[in-house]
Amino acid sequence: MSALAMTVALPATRKASEFRHVRALDGIRGIAYLLVLGHHCFSIGQQSGPWPVGDRLLTWFFSFGFLGVDLFFVLSGFLITSLLLVDRRQPHYYRNFYVKRAFRILPIFIAVLFAIRVTGIASTSSVVLSLLFAANFANLFNVSLGGPFWSLAVEEQFYLLWPRLVRRLNMRRLRKVLVTVIVVEPIIRCILASGGHGYAYYTFSRCDGLAWGALLATETRLHRLLDRGDRAKRWWRKLGTPLFISGGVFMVASVTVTSLRLGGLFTAALMLGACPIFFSGAIAFVLTHHDSLASKVLRIRPLCFFGDISYASYLLHLYVLSSYDKIAGPL
Repeated sequence: MSALAMTVALPATRKASEFRHVRALDGIRGIAYLLVLGHHCFSIGQQSGPWPVGDRLLTWFFSFGFLGVDLFFVLSGFLITSLLLVDRRQPHYYRNFYVKRAFRILPIFIAVLFAIRVTGIASTSSVVLSLLFAANFANLFNVSLGGPFWSLAVEEQFYLLWPRLVRRLNMRRLRKVLVTVIVVEPIIRCILASGGHGYAYYTFSRCDGLAWGALLATETRLHRLLDRGDRAKRWWRKLGTPLFISGGVFMVASVTVTSLRLGGLFTAALMLGACPIFFSGAIAFVLTHHDSLASKVLRIRPLCFFGDISYASYLLHLYVLSSYDKIAGPL
């Protein structure tokens, strides 16, 4: 969810410092933010009783808005890995990466934490855990923690190790590591779910979305998908299409089973594995079909605007909604 510019690396024949801005990815990030915002605005409402049908449908739809976080993860894995792959042979590789990331995420991050501590919204323990990017393990320390900081913790823990692997491993070994994460983490989620344990916030059970995005970045660099020519479209037909279709079918099936209350934590755990597959296929389509109608829609100003402000809004929106509820009172 960092405020990472929606840029991707040019093929290796260009200078390492050059990047091509893919505006449609800003639109995708805007959709991810709107899904999360809708989830927090609508999904708490009742889905039965005197509510109009339209409101109940909207409430049902946004009950799955939490999947926007997984879309954020895939985008982050793709974008940051694209940057790391371009710069991995450059001097001061680690310093440049972590300094840039600190400047992007820390100012608003620290400001929000300071504000919620001063106003009494959050405890000192929860703020300290968030500052240490360990908020996703708050329950292990018996610390009550709300807000969005768990997802940032998942990302930053992943990026403590990932730049080192990108620097040291060749592309073949990188892909093996990513495939291992993609295979193992859904299994861990299902094991935890079958035992009645939580799995939603732990890095070892939630970073397969980041891995899918990173894998897409390696494919983009290997096959030069941003050339947007016949080669890119052939790759899409061969690999992108199966990702998009299989992920979509699996995701719809999981959502349907969950909506009918035929499945519990186990089905939800499987859903979290299907969504990054579908999202990766969707992003691959945008990268290989720049002139498609879908890409043009994703480049419209409102979506891109929400994409541009998504990081700050993601950190703030829960507290704004909570303040509004206290002022306006129950409906």
